[in-house]
Amino acid sequence: MFYFFSKTITYLLTPAGWLVVALIGALLVKTARLRRQLIGLALGVFWLFGNSFLVNELALWWEYPIKPDMHAPGDSVKRVAIVLTGGMINGEREAPGKPLNRTHLARFLLGREADRIGQALYLYKTGAVQKVLISGGLGSWPFQPISLNDEGHLAGELLIIAGVRPEDIMLEGKSRNTHENARFSAPILRKHFDKAHYEYVLITSAWHMKRAIACFQKEGVQTIPFPSNFLGNRRLSGPAEWLLPDEEAFFESYYLIREFVGYITYKVVGYV
Repeated sequence: MFYFFSKTITYLLTPAGWLVVALIGALLVKTARLRRQLIGLALGVFWLFGNSFLVNELALWWEYPIKPDMHAPGDSVKRVAIVLTGGMINGEREAPGKPLNRTHLARFLLGREADRIGQALYLYKTGAVQKVLISGGLGSWPFQPISLNDEGHLAGELLIIAGVRPEDIMLEGKSRNTHENARFSAPILRKHFDKAHYEYVLITSAWHMKRAIACFQKEGVQTIPFPSNFLGNRRLSGPAEWLLPDEEAFFESYYLIREFVGYITYKVVGYV
């Protein structure tokens, strides 16, 4: 029930949900004055959350800050990178060439959050981490097509193509949300990468990092955050950023507000 709620009802608590409700209301009401007010509300929501300057400032305030370079650990301690799935692979289109065995790897299409796996690859190739745990299963919910691809598996295949040894990759394929990422990853970490010999590096998008850290802390797992895929950029000051709504900024504000709602919801239900 919580999974359904978190993926559907919370949509109405985002700028996109507010915009849709206002426009539907404008179509349904019979009073001209109320219709104009709802249309004005819709335009106001789009301008406010499509304001490049304001959304960028919001992202800079909320996102976990970029981390300095991470060096290889000492001889007595190794590191495992925990990569949370969710948009790294394009699951809406099936690419040809499904894997038959380890000598025939699949072709796949990268998604919007592919920087997560890119940062894990960077840390592995520079020797900062020695193992990679990819956490995430095949989640599905109403009003959205079921993913055609196993994102965790294909992300692992990408790492192998890039030179990561198969024995250095482990998959956690049951989790459907951040809470389950932490819940199902924790026993794997304790069994295969005990904290006496390993440090845990958590990799997810910068806008998602605060909730992810809190979920792993709730499960007794202390992590080193290594954020990726930042929404916030250098500060903007041009008049166009203030005056003209931007569809990309509106899209990014949807991610940020949804994450605020998700973080508060997790606090209420005791996941963080």
